[in-house]
Amino acid sequence: MKIINLIIICIFFSFSGRCDQFDSRLPNLFDELYLSQEDQEINSLTKKIWDIWHETNDINIEADFFRGLESMRTRDLIMSIAFFTKVIEKKPNFAEGWNKRATSYFMMGEFDKSMLDINQTLKLEPRHFGALDGMALIFMHLQQYNEAIKIYDQMLKIFPNNKIILDKKNRMKEYLYKSA
Repeated sequence: MKIINLIIICIFFSFSGRCDQFDSRLPNLFDELYLSQEDQEINSLTKKIWDIWHETNDINIEADFFRGLESMRTRDLIMSIAFFTKVIEKKPNFAEGWNKRATSYFMMGEFDKSMLDINQTLKLEPRHFGALDGMALIFMHLQQYNEAIKIYDQMLKIFPNNKIILDKKNRMKEYLYKSA
C-alpha cells in the first residue's frame, strides 16, 4: 500500500511540476515553425505554441494567471501586475507569468522592469519569440536600432521565413540609416 501511495504522489508531482516551456509538444512545433514557408502555416504554428505557453498546468496559479490576462485586456495594468506577481511567486519557473508581467510593464512604459522580466522569460524559454519581440520593441522605443536588429536576427533563427519579422528588421535598418 505504501508503494502505491508513493507512486501516486510521484505521478501527481510530475504532472503539477510540468511547465509551459517544457511541454513535450514544443520541440516538434518549433521544428515545423523553422521549416514553414507560408504565412498561414507560421500563424497556425505560433498560435499552437502560444496556446501551450498559456497552459498553467497548476491549479494554484490558474485563477491568478487568467485574472491577470483579463486585467491586461481591460488595461487595468496595476492589477494585472499584481496577479502576475502572485503567479511568479507561486511558480517562478512558469515562463509565461514573467512574460505577461513584462508585457504589462511595457504597456505602462516601465521599460526597465519589462526588460528584467523579459530576460527572466528568456532564461526559462530562450525560444520565446513574444518576449524577444517585446525586447526589440523596447530597443526601438529607446532608439537603439542596432540592438533591435540583433533581436530580430535571433527571432529569424526561430522562424526564418516570417515576413513580419523580416519587415520589422528592415524597418529598423531604415530607422538606423535615417538616424545616422
